[in-house]
Amino acid sequence: MKVLVIIVTYNGMRWVERCFGSLPRSEMPVDAIVIDNGSTDGTPQWISEHYPDVKVIVNEKNTGFGAANNIGMRHALENGYDYVYLLNQDAWLLPDTIGKLVAVAQSAPDYGILSPIQMNDGMEEMNGLFKNRVVPSRVVRREDLWEVPFVMAAHWLVSRRAMEEAGLFSPLFHVYGEDDNYCARVLYHGMRIGVVPGAVAVHDIGDRKQGKDRLMLRSVYTLALSRFSDPRRKPSSQLLFVVFHSFSACLRFKSLRPLSLLADAIRDYPEAKKYRSLSMSKGAFVKDEKVV
Repeated sequence: MKVLVIIVTYNGMRWVERCFGSLPRSEMPVDAIVIDNGSTDGTPQWISEHYPDVKVIVNEKNTGFGAANNIGMRHALENGYDYVYLLNQDAWLLPDTIGKLVAVAQSAPDYGILSPIQMNDGMEEMNGLFKNRVVPSRVVRREDLWEVPFVMAAHWLVSRRAMEEAGLFSPLFHVYGEDDNYCARVLYHGMRIGVVPGAVAVHDIGDRKQGKDRLMLRSVYTLALSRFSDPRRKPSSQLLFVVFHSFSACLRFKSLRPLSLLADAIRDYPEAKKYRSLSMSKGAFVKDEKVV
């Protein structure tokens, strides 16, 4: 069983020791590839020096989370990997994390994405973002597997079938929304998404807080693009929802900025429709760029 761990880095020196230090301790042997999005803090150099067996690719500029992961996913497809494991730079594994996920994946081949329980640093409680979005939506299919409509991409075991059928990340999303869109496409292509409660890993968001502008961007513009590009929904049917949601955001944030973001989303509506159509084909975006 071949597993490729893909880590996208950008000025990640705060976390790299714990992130990369967890890879050799994995009870299931894994290979790793790093796609660095133009770090200026020495991240790729540190990785190459301390982990010479890890393949490091350095982009000249920040291409975004999805585009960088696509480089690693294409590499996996071209080199016969059975699974990829998307690991955030601010996250790390326990020794048995990947082994437990692969064991469940082998017994449930209709699941395209599996995640462990994502914990905060210190392992005292679930990561808040994970808990808020995943736990309320879970359906317990069996003792070792929850079915969910979405799980954040800090820890994703993605099957080869998912990459071949649902494809890779959409070029529509540069920051935020990539994982929402990919989950929607995995479901559209007849696969499921799950969380393995017996597997645990860490996603360290610590005390980082998003500013008001970034929260509004995610809440209005990114949500609108996600809705417009979801292959399970008709884009035109989402316009009313997006407009109503944007006006509600004005009240919630006490700002008129959501209306400007709504205008941006409507401007990009045709592009979202285009990428929605492309994502409905088998293996979408796999052949967009040269494989490394």
